[in-house]
Amino acid sequence: MDIAVRVAQQADLDEVERLYDEWNDYLAVHENYPRWKKGVYPLREHAQEGICTKSLYVATYEGKIVGSVIYLLEQGQVYQNVNWQLDFDVPVIVIHILAVHPDYLGCGVGKAVLEYAENFGRRQGARTIRLDTYEKNTPAVRLYEKCNFQECGRVDLGLEPIYGLKWYRAFEKIIN
Repeated sequence: MDIAVRVAQQADLDEVERLYDEWNDYLAVHENYPRWKKGVYPLREHAQEGICTKSLYVATYEGKIVGSVIYLLEQGQVYQNVNWQLDFDVPVIVIHILAVHPDYLGCGVGKAVLEYAENFGRRQGARTIRLDTYEKNTPAVRLYEKCNFQECGRVDLGLEPIYGLKWYRAFEKIIN
């Protein structure tokens, strides 16, 4: 599959929201590894903020949005508690809300988004890519390991009162 990744535009907002909704509908009847819930996370508001800050990117195939991701240039202070390969203060790309449409699972969308992050990170002067995923999200863990991310520990993101999830696995890939 020839998957393209590009910065999202305002005109993409409805389709990204549909992607979130269809992904959460899928998770409602399958094993919900990331523990996302429709109407709770992720939301249209997350995508809208990503569009406004130009941090939301979409993966497309034949003109259809098949995935989305937010690339942040800053990391939260809670990441200081992780034993990263590189110092906490190095320039980074942080991957947030990586979603793949259920019809395109296993088709290379996640891999394309991660590869794009590497190229984007290099252009931004980042030295590493960091991300986290719920500790029991085994499909995501397999993807990150397949793409040569190294697990650097677990982190409590402080989301237990909101989402009921305490521990997240932290991953890093050095790119420069």
